[in-house]
Amino acid sequence: MNLAKYIIRRALLVIPVLIGVIAVSFILLRLSIPPDRIILQRLPRRWTMEMYEFEYKQLGFDKPIFIQFLIFVRDLFIGNWGYSYIFIPDSNVKDIIMQRLPRTLELTILSYLISIIIGVKLGLFTGSNRNKKKDKSLRYITYASMAIPPFIFAMFFCQMAAYKDLRLFPFFGYKTLGLGDPPVYTNARIIDCVLSRNWLLLGDYLYHIFIPMTAMVVFQLSIIFRHTRSSMIGVLQEDYIRTAYAKGCNKRRVINHHALKNSLGPSVTMISFAFPKIFAGFVALEVAFQLPGLGDLFYRAISRGDYAVVIPIIFLIAITVLIMNLLADIAYAVIDPRVRLT
Repeated sequence: MNLAKYIIRRALLVIPVLIGVIAVSFILLRLSIPPDRIILQRLPRRWTMEMYEFEYKQLGFDKPIFIQFLIFVRDLFIGNWGYSYIFIPDSNVKDIIMQRLPRTLELTILSYLISIIIGVKLGLFTGSNRNKKKDKSLRYITYASMAIPPFIFAMFFCQMAAYKDLRLFPFFGYKTLGLGDPPVYTNARIIDCVLSRNWLLLGDYLYHIFIPMTAMVVFQLSIIFRHTRSSMIGVLQEDYIRTAYAKGCNKRRVINHHALKNSLGPSVTMISFAFPKIFAGFVALEVAFQLPGLGDLFYRAISRGDYAVVIPIIFLIAITVLIMNLLADIAYAVIDPRVRLT
C-alpha cells in the first residue's frame, strides 16, 4: 500500500469515530441534564405553563430524542452550532467559542512544543547514557511528576504564586490591570501583539501565562521523556547498532545516523497522545488561574448544564485529537514504511 492510500484509509476512519464521540456525549449529557433543568433556568420567577411550553418547543425538546440527535449532528457538521441555553442565553455558540479558542490554543501549542523539544532531547540523551548519574536523577524527577495530576500542579503553582516571599509571577489573569489589548486580527493575543508590534503587551502576556504554561509543560514533559528514553534504549540493543559499533562508528554517529530515526517511531505516537491530555489539563489550569479560555468556558457551561455549548467544545477537541492521531499515523508511516502494509 502506498502512502496516499494509507492516508485516505486512515482519514476515512476519523468520521465514524467522530460521530461516535458526539453520540456518547449527547446521550450522557441528555441523561444527566433533563430538559426541565434547562428550561427552568431560562424562565422568569413568575412563569406560566404557556411560557414553559413555548421554551420546550423552541429548544426542540418536543421532537423524539433520535431526531434531536440527527439535527444536532447535522448542524455541528455544517457549522450551525445554535445558541446558548443558559451560559449567555440566546448568544451564538460559535461566536462564544471562537472568542476563547485562540487563547487556549496559544497556551496549548506553546506548552506542547516546549514539552516535545525538551522531552525528546532529554529522552534521547538519557537513553543513550543509561544508568548513569544524570539518567537516574532525571528518571526520579520525571517519575515523580508523572504521578501528579494537572490539577495538583495547578494548586501547587497557585500557592507558589500567592506566597509573598516567592511572588515572582502574577496569581491570576492574563494581563496587568490598566493595560489595553492589541488590535484584533486573529483573537490570538500573541499573534495580534506580534502583528501590531506591541512588544510591551506581548511581554506582559507571556509574563502572566508563564506559571500555568510551566505547570502543563512539567506534566507532559515527563510522559514524552519516559517513552523516548525507553524507545532509545530498545533501539540501542538491536543487532544493527552493534554492527555499526563493530565497523568503527563512534557513539555520536551511531546515535544520530542509526538509532535516532528508529527510536522516534514509538515516540511520535506518544507525542500525539499527549495533546488531548494538555486540553484536559487546561480545564483545571484556566479555572485555577482565571484565564478566559476554552477550558474555563467548558467548566462553566457544564456546571450550569448548558450542553448546547458543551457538545461543540467536545466536538472541537475530538476533531483536534483525531487530526493529531492521523498526523502521528502519517509520520509513523513515513519513518517506518512497514506500517503501511498493516
